[in-house]
This record gives sequence, structure tokens and C-alpha cells, in this order.
Amino acid sequence: MPARRCLELQPDCILARPPIERIGFIHSIRHCVLWLWAEHRERILYLVVGGWNTLFTYACFSLLYYLLHTRLHPSIILALTYFISSINGFTCFRYLVFKPVRHPLREYLRYQAVYLPLLATNMVVLPLALAHTHLSAYVVQALFAVFAVVVGYLGNKYFAFRKAGYNDSRTSS
Repeated sequence: MPARRCLELQPDCILARPPIERIGFIHSIRHCVLWLWAEHRERILYLVVGGWNTLFTYACFSLLYYLLHTRLHPSIILALTYFISSINGFTCFRYLVFKPVRHPLREYLRYQAVYLPLLATNMVVLPLALAHTHLSAYVVQALFAVFAVVVGYLGNKYFAFRKAGYNDSRTSS
């Protein structure tokens, strides 16, 4: 009985097989992981790097808000956070997720075209949420981060780091 079928019928029977079949089973798992990586590399890396960037940005905001909220308006704290975290985000996305295709300055400007509207939206949402809800600034920012991750991915993939001459695969057949 092949290892794959053996696993479907009895999950523990692989242990009773000779080592050569376990190697075959491990090889098939490795093959599957490599295929998944090849098919979904960009999405996986975006999730990992995006998670890091979200954590980094949230930590910057939390620290700056904690230190400065009595002296500065929340929108100014957001602008300071954005200035710090956008450099980190651009660098990570450009070199780890999306392969560079243009001059760094041009890609940075396109990256800013994606994130500046998000910053402007956030600069309106945060003060309004603080004034009209009982949520803390930390909770509002955590909720806004979910929205920003989705919009950021789409903007980065289809605009900021889009390959030159990119065509949608659904329209070309």
C-alpha cells in the first residue's frame, strides 16, 4: 500500500513501514511545501513582513502616544509614527516581498501614494473615534490596522511595486 493511501486509511501505520517509505513520505511533504511556497511566496512573505510592519508601527504609535498624548494632538502623533514606520515598511516590502523593478525613489513615491491616503483617513478617524466612543486610542489603532493591511496589500501589489508592463492574467487569454 503506498504511503499516501496508508496515511488516509490509518494515520499511525506510517511508523510501521520501513525507513525507505518514510523517506518517500517526507519527500512528498517537502515537495508539497515547496509547491505551496512557489505558488504563494509573495502572499506568505507579505503576511510575515506585514505582520512585522504592523507590530513595528503599532509599537511606535503606542510609545509616542504614551509619551506625548498630553502635549500633542493625536493626529500629530500619527504623523510622527508614520514618518518613522513608513521608512521601515518601504524597505521591508521592497527588498523582502516585492522584487525591486524601478528606481528606489520612484518606488518610494508610489509607496507613499498608497499610504498617505491611509494616513489622512487615520488622522480623521482617530480623533473622531476618541471624541465619540469610549474606545482608547490603542484599540482604535488596532482596529484601523486591519483595514490598513488589506488596503496596503492591494495598493502595494497593484500599484507601488507593480511589475513594469503588468497585465491582469484574467484579461489575457
